[in-house]
This record gives sequence, C-alpha cells and structure tokens, in this order.
Amino acid sequence: MVIENALPTISQWLWPALRTASLVVLVLAAFGIVLAYLAAAFRNGPVGGLKIVFKYLADAPVDLLKISPRRVIGLTRLAIREALRKRVWIALVLFAVILMFAGWKLSPNTEEPAKLYLNFVLTATTYLLLPIAVFTAAFSLPNDIRNRTIYTITTKPVRPSEIVLGRIFGFCIVMTGLLLFMSAASYVFVSRGLGHTHELTATEMKRAEIRSKLSYAGKTSLERRHQHDVHLDGESFLPELAFAPTLDGSGIMISDVGGPAVDAGLAAGDQVVSIAGVRAETLKGDAFLDQLRGRRGSTVKLRINRGGQSQTINVARTIQETSTSTDKGHKHHIVARGGPGEDERSKGTPGTIEYEAGPDEGMLVARVPRYGQLRFRDKQGDPKQPATWVFKDKADNIGKIFSYRSYIRGNSLAAAIWKFDDVTPEQFPNGLPLELTIRVYRTHMGVINQGVTGSIVIRNPKTGARSREQIFTAKDAETDRIDIPRQLYDRQDNLVDLFENFVHKGETEVWIRCLNSGQYFGMAGADVYLRAREASYGLNFVKGIISIWLQVILVTTLAVLFSTFLSGPIAMLLTITMIILGFNRGFLDHVAISVLDPANMKERVASHDRYYGGGPLESFYRIITQNNLVSDLDEGMLTTFIKKADLALMTCIEKMLNLLPDFEQFTEVQYLSHGYHIDSNLLLQHGLTTVAFLVCAYVIGYFMLKTREIAQ
Repeated sequence: MVIENALPTISQWLWPALRTASLVVLVLAAFGIVLAYLAAAFRNGPVGGLKIVFKYLADAPVDLLKISPRRVIGLTRLAIREALRKRVWIALVLFAVILMFAGWKLSPNTEEPAKLYLNFVLTATTYLLLPIAVFTAAFSLPNDIRNRTIYTITTKPVRPSEIVLGRIFGFCIVMTGLLLFMSAASYVFVSRGLGHTHELTATEMKRAEIRSKLSYAGKTSLERRHQHDVHLDGESFLPELAFAPTLDGSGIMISDVGGPAVDAGLAAGDQVVSIAGVRAETLKGDAFLDQLRGRRGSTVKLRINRGGQSQTINVARTIQETSTSTDKGHKHHIVARGGPGEDERSKGTPGTIEYEAGPDEGMLVARVPRYGQLRFRDKQGDPKQPATWVFKDKADNIGKIFSYRSYIRGNSLAAAIWKFDDVTPEQFPNGLPLELTIRVYRTHMGVINQGVTGSIVIRNPKTGARSREQIFTAKDAETDRIDIPRQLYDRQDNLVDLFENFVHKGETEVWIRCLNSGQYFGMAGADVYLRAREASYGLNFVKGIISIWLQVILVTTLAVLFSTFLSGPIAMLLTITMIILGFNRGFLDHVAISVLDPANMKERVASHDRYYGGGPLESFYRIITQNNLVSDLDEGMLTTFIKKADLALMTCIEKMLNLLPDFEQFTEVQYLSHGYHIDSNLLLQHGLTTVAFLVCAYVIGYFMLKTREIAQ
C-alpha cells in the first residue's frame, strides 16, 4: 500500500481545514449575493432587487434554524416512500447475484486472497450504491415540480429548508439501509470464502534425526489449491498443563490439567516447587518452559505442594504447539498430541501423534504499524542530503516512471536506514516484529530460482553499537515479517539484550542493505515498520463501511443540492461529473501545481513527478504544432500570451478545486483491504469534511429552492 505522507492528527488537520473552508464559504457567499442581486435587479430594478436580496438574507436565519422536527420527519418519510417506490431494493438483488457469481471467479489461490476478496466486495458496494444515490436523489425534486405534486407541500406551512433537509435525510436513510445489508453480506462472503483449515496426519509427517536431535517435517493436506510446510521439534514436547501465578504472587501453580497429566495424579491448584530438580522460583520467563521441554513420551519430574504436603510426580511430555509456514498471506496453528510411551530414541519408530490444524491466521487482520523516519546512504556509504519528504530522502533513481520508491545498489555500502522512536520493552517485550515490503529491481537474472538477499542490522543511534547481520531473502512486492529477537548477537558474537545495547532513550535504527551485485532494493518510508499490535478486524471492517457511508452521504447531498435549481438529467450529469473529478482530485492538483509552481511542486503535492506540456492552452498549441512535451516553445508574443492565460486559468482551477469533495482521500477502504488498522483520526477528519459539505449544501439548496419559481 502506497503511503507517501504521514497521517496528520486531528489538531494538525483542523486549523488548515477550517481556514480553507472559511475562505471558500466567504467567496461563495459573496459570489452568491452578487449573482442574486443581479438577477433580482434585472427583474425588479436596482432598488427593488436590493430590497429582495435583503429580505431573503433577513429571512434566512429563521428559515434555516427554526425548523420543525415534526415536519422534517414527515418529509423524510415521504422521501423514503418515494425511494422505495422507485424499487431501489433491486440493488440488493443485484448485489446478491454479483456475490453468487463472484464465488466462481475469485481465486483464493492468489498471493493475497484477502486483499482480492475485500477489494472486490468493497468496490462493488461503492460503485453500486453511488449511482443509485445519484439517480434517486437527482430526479426527486425536479419530477415533483414538473408533475406539480410539490403543491401539496408548498401550500402548507413548510419552509424550503425543511424540504431540502427532509430529502437529504430520507434518501440517506434509504442508502444507509442498503449499505447495511450489503455490508453484512460482504462480511459473510469474505469470511466464508477465505476461511478454511487443513488436515495433517502422522503419515504426512516424516521423522528425521540430525545430530541426535529429533524432528518431524511434512506438509498439510491440499486445500484451496495450496499447502503449508510443517516442522515439529521432537525435543520440545511439554506436559499437558497450564500454569498461573499463585494468589499471593509468590510462586507458580497449575491452573489446568489435561491428558496423561490427570492420570499421573496432578490437579489444578497444585503449586510447583521444582522441575527436574531446579527450583521453580529461579526459572524466569522462557526458562520455565524450557525446563519442561523434552522428547515426546519422555517424563519430567515435578515436585509439587498440595495442601501443605510435598510430593514428586513424573508426568509425560505429550503435547506441542507450533505454526505452519506462511503461504497466501496466512498460516495455521498446529497442536500435536502423542500419548506416553517409550523414548523414541530406543524405539526407533515415529510412534502415533495426532495433529490438529486450526483455522487460518493472519489473513483478515488489522495491523497497527509504527512508522519511522527514513534516510539513505549512497554506494560509498556517505549520507544522502535530506529532502522535504515526510518519510524519506532520495537514493538512486533507476529510471522507473513512478519514483515513489528510491533504490539502493547491491554489493555496496548503500543502505536504507529507518529510525524508530518510543521503542520500549513494555511495548515490545519479545523483540521487534519488523514487517517490510521491498521491491526488487534486477539488472540481470542472476542465479535462477534464487531470490535476492539482503541484510538487516540493528544500530544504537547514540553509541553506534550494531548487531550481527541478519540475512534474509527479499519477497518482491510482498509483505514479509522478520522478528528481531530480544536476545541477539552483537558484532563480537556476544549474546546481548536488544534494549540494553541497541536502543537509546527509546530510539533505535534499522539498517537494510542489498547483498547481490547488480541488483537493487526499492524502498519508501512506509515500506518498513514495526507491527505495534493487532487491532480488531471486525471493528476495522465497520470503519471501512463507515467510509463508504460517508461517500454515499456526500453524493446524495450533492444530488439533492443540484436538483433544487436544475432539471433531473442535468442534476444527475453534474453530480456524476463531481464524483469523477472528486476521485481524480490528486491528479488535478498535480497538474495545476505543475503549471503554477513547478520549482516547488514537491513541497506542495504528494507525487514526485512533474507533468510536462504546460496548461490546457499550451498543450493544445503543442498538439496542433506537433511540438513535444519537454522542448521550449519559441519566444514571442503568442507564447507569452499562452503562458499567461494558462497561469490565470490554472489559478482559477486550483481555487475551484476546493469546491470538490475529495473522494480520493477516502482511503479507509485501502487500509482495510491491505490489512492495516484504520486510524480514528482519519475517519474523524472525513466525517467532519462530510458534515461541512452537508451544511453548505443545505444552506445553498435552501436559497436555490426559495428563489425558484415553483408555481410556474
């Protein structure tokens, strides 16, 4: 997922948004008043037009604020009935048919099936609801005026503001109902389409003994056209026991007992005194479980305290939990159980082990990333000059058209360096869960069937202490997870603590290099992050649906607004135009800035690439004269006029773009489909933007409907 700028907090976003909105409102108000006066003066003369404008402005606060909830509710019901008469519920039938046939076509065998399924259902929901909202809302008022059914409302004491508000509320309620049904169906479709498990039997697991260490390896059954590798450490079985601190916190007690441990005489509530002769209170963290581990079927001696009396019990090691390899973006939890018996070293047979594979894990997720600040070192190892981007400065450019990422050269001192803040043992007690998405650019094929390798080093930004290089194979354009353990080796091969040696006041650095000669790693700021925690996928799905709901409200509001002063077909076309322009707002901003301020465009827009060819007039002139995009035009009065005219035109366009609802910025759906947590700040910003557009449309719609001669 491309993230070029860090998400601003609500406090950082609110003031610039209020400033821009206030300026737009003032300009619109001034323009509206002048236009209204000219129209009124043309009909009633200069003085009469002025009186009419003042009368409308004086009536506006009362009409806009003193609305009757009872009348608004009544008009809302009428709008709902009208929408139902138009059979908008057919959209649900169409959506159900789409899901039925989609089940045949969507392949869960892709590398990212969750992204495929979520993108499909969310895109289908969005592009099905938006046209329905346009057609339903754009023709309502014009049809009532043309058919003169509006008389039954306007002859009653109903304010124009209440008519506009009732239409907006009514159609929004209908669209909300449709969205709720589609969302529920989408959730079930995605969950059932992706949810699966595998079978794993003892015959599929092969026993091996390497350097006197026992292990099992095999593959799961074939499901959804894929399998997972399974590796089981034969030396790491545990007794079927669960442990918890004692009530006074002074020791460890058994909280649950299962399998052969029950037959051995253990019970919940027994306090563990020692394990294989080692006192339990001396075993901290993983050392406690390590003392319990051993070969399947072997026994471990537990000394327990029960009711003030100590006794020693031998309990068999019969259970082990592990995970399969990650494939298609997910893995499965494996529980292996083997009954007590002779040590397999002497028996020489695999024995009987029962395997239980759990449901898929890691497919429908809501990762919470912790981003860092990115800088680069060039091929000589010298620091690159920082640029103005939030996430990164520039490294090498390999000629790619889309230069979002920078590339570091392989087999050199070039490196990409991420600096992370607020890294504490409380937040990452087991080490750093690093996730990275690297683009690999090959200048030659290299070794066939071999990936491009890289290295990761953890560095203390204060002391310069570095960890030993951790080698990995890059997965091109796929998200890979590399866990940096709490205990790791430094460059002198000493086992040290991550936070004591490589973190200074919560700050640490991650250095990534490409090791293969003639190959490149492409990276941007958001491509490497720490996975801080796992948020609720269900809540994340709801946030994504709320984003679609906000877009539907915006479209419905715009359609009702345009229908107050335009005919139905024209209101529909204008609303569709606004939607198309809104989904391409970034491109329009980019083109405008390329003409207005090409020297500083990187500071004003997110994309790196400038659009050449000038503005509309210059581009048209280049076409008819067959000039290319980058060559300079011949100097003269015509060229000067074209550039000045383009500058004035693009200045107006840049200011007018603030009137467009920026549908392109409703990125919650992308966060959801890519498996990232949707920040509440982002949702709040879009919610406030929608409310602002709704209020403006309500006020403008009131004035348009009030000044319209309904009776004619």
